[in-house]
Amino acid sequence: MATGLYDVAQLGKGLGRELIKLVLSHAFGPMGLHRVDLRVLAFNERAIRCYRACGFVEEGREREAARIGEVWHDDIIMGILAEEFRGQAK
Repeated sequence: MATGLYDVAQLGKGLGRELIKLVLSHAFGPMGLHRVDLRVLAFNERAIRCYRACGFVEEGREREAARIGEVWHDDIIMGILAEEFRGQAK
């Protein structure tokens, strides 16, 4: 899964959480998936907070997996299971 919100005027309005919840509802509902995972750059704290708020948990880290310019950055791998997502609604 990959998402992006590039209009800084829209940050902090809950749009990312709303988008992710809609995607997860579809993934674990009509699509019948068991899990959804993602990777996020370790320095992207705003996104990590959003994913955690949506129920994702950190599952691992790939060290220096992404090069941006001349700098290497870690990727954090996060995932959520269908059962965990359904448990949030209770």
